[in-house]
Amino acid sequence: MKIKLIYFFTLAGIFLIALILNFALFQRIFRTDPADITLKIKKGDNLRNIAVELEEKQVIENKSIFILTGRFLGYQDEIIPGEYSFPNGLTNLDILKKITDPNSVRYFTMTIPEGMNIRQIGRLLQRQLGLDSAKFVEAAYNDSLTSLLGIDADNLEGYLFPDTYRISFSPSGNTEGEIVNMMAANFRKKITPEMQEEMEDENLDLKEVVTMASIIEGETRYEPEKKIIAGVYYNRLKKNMKLEADPTVQYAIPDGPKRRLVYSDLKYPSPYNTYLHRGLPPGPINNPGLSSIVAAIEPEDNNYLYFVAKGDGSHRFAETYNEHKANILLYKEYLKDKEDNNDK
Repeated sequence: MKIKLIYFFTLAGIFLIALILNFALFQRIFRTDPADITLKIKKGDNLRNIAVELEEKQVIENKSIFILTGRFLGYQDEIIPGEYSFPNGLTNLDILKKITDPNSVRYFTMTIPEGMNIRQIGRLLQRQLGLDSAKFVEAAYNDSLTSLLGIDADNLEGYLFPDTYRISFSPSGNTEGEIVNMMAANFRKKITPEMQEEMEDENLDLKEVVTMASIIEGETRYEPEKKIIAGVYYNRLKKNMKLEADPTVQYAIPDGPKRRLVYSDLKYPSPYNTYLHRGLPPGPINNPGLSSIVAAIEPEDNNYLYFVAKGDGSHRFAETYNEHKANILLYKEYLKDKEDNNDK
């Protein structure tokens, strides 16, 4: 009798465990809205973060059961970042397999901001998507690709268009190289035949325009000033003055860009340092957005030769050096007032 009871309770225990496992693995929810739900999993997201969001979006029934199931199956350390689409009625097991399968193609939507250089974009992709920044830089410095795209340069600095991209991840694909190709192809699409005609009318080539646009992008994010600043720099070129553009120094110095340049930075020996060399630098210093490219093609016709920051993101412009010195004093007063307020 005792043996029969042990046998009975063992079978009951096995049945109960099987029932619980079956419930945990195959629990599913059917939403009233049948549309697919999209979830972005970023590098560093853990099973708990993901479960909370899945429950909020009604992809799973219970986050605690989902977490326990994932840990029981050993999936907690196998999660792969990406942008996932979940149709209605998936089981916990379906979802766990989906977000951990290294052989599936996945997508990620990502915005590349204006004004980043190649190395900064590489670091951003590594930080947010876990890609290899060195491979991205290597692909962007592939001169055979610039030739293929018809770009007169030995690398793609300036020609990787800042935009929002839907990036695909494939286990066998060259993701870093594919992103470089995608961004460069997008750049070519943005340069319209009308823009090409304008450049020809102004006797400008694409490299000159993109180089000027990158300096404008580095100087300001304030859209109403971009064409004014373009006018300033073209005026300086016409008078054979040095551009003395801080962003070119930020690009040249080994530890740049940094918050504020010091006098010794302005002496750093580099062909990109426009405090030392007249004319445009050898090439772009970042990847400018469309408005900066347009500003470089269509500069404002003005007589300004100087400008200095006001402290609010905009600038004061001057036609003479004496006016410029007065504007510099105003900026120094602004900085002093700011430091005094911070000390209070």
